[in-house]
Amino acid sequence: MQQIQWRDRFNIGVDVIDQAHRRLFSIVQKMMDLYVERHEDKFACVEGIKYFKSYAVKHFEEEEAYMRKIGYSGYSAHKKHHDKMKLETLPELERLLYASNFSTEMVQRFIGVCTGWLTGHIMIEDRAIIGQGNDNLAPMRPDDKLSVIQSVILLPLQEIFGCKIQYIGKFSTKDAINYEQCYELVYTTQEGSRLRVILVMGEQMLLRAAGVVFGIDFYEKSAVVSFAIQEIAQNLIQRAASSFGKQPDEYQLEKGHFLDYEEFSELFKDQSPQYSLLFHVGQESFALCIDQKLNFPAPTP
Repeated sequence: MQQIQWRDRFNIGVDVIDQAHRRLFSIVQKMMDLYVERHEDKFACVEGIKYFKSYAVKHFEEEEAYMRKIGYSGYSAHKKHHDKMKLETLPELERLLYASNFSTEMVQRFIGVCTGWLTGHIMIEDRAIIGQGNDNLAPMRPDDKLSVIQSVILLPLQEIFGCKIQYIGKFSTKDAINYEQCYELVYTTQEGSRLRVILVMGEQMLLRAAGVVFGIDFYEKSAVVSFAIQEIAQNLIQRAASSFGKQPDEYQLEKGHFLDYEEFSELFKDQSPQYSLLFHVGQESFALCIDQKLNFPAPTP
């Protein structure tokens, strides 16, 4: 049976917050157990979702009270993350579940989104509350964006995946990454600015990375893996948004999906992305391609 395991490194050192996070993980695990593993009646899933929502709202209120108590300077931006999860993300997930009559794929989506969101939010936003994130980065010069991207993305990734990640240099499509899996995320702002981020990673490394987050051995891509990675990426982009002169919540996800390597190569056939970053983890490599140019085509519906 697959078990979503709590990791002690997810603790931030505030008991009321850490206990709530552990409880939220355990609720998601229960849903995985009852519905995905045992394929039980959807009533169990309905009750699990209701409990997750009510407990998440309670936790957000407690965490916000703690931030106000200590005078946390990032309170307003942090509360926006909570409000979006509470008022937009969870209601939309619930709508999709009912519309699909609680299909296994939609339940996996719920589990992936919630676990990915919790992981990214804890390691990026919640750690900043106690001064362990990069919330206090000084504003960077416009010509220093590359170093911002490295510091804002690399450090949280090391925290999330619990291992040393080394920045190597510029990535090229000529660099060999075995069994490439390319995950594209396109974001927009209300002003019409657009940002594309592509993660290039070997499939086995992708599954191992998801496994580290969940404490589960994954053997193939699934909705759980896909949506968990998407949510973690969303947290990273929100945190990195300041390096592009934007507020953390200004970029909204327009599209996220896997590309095959041929599709990826075609995207940058005529022009390279602004930033192509190559990283090593042990003996393996992965890349992040980040493009803020406005002339790439809008994703197809």
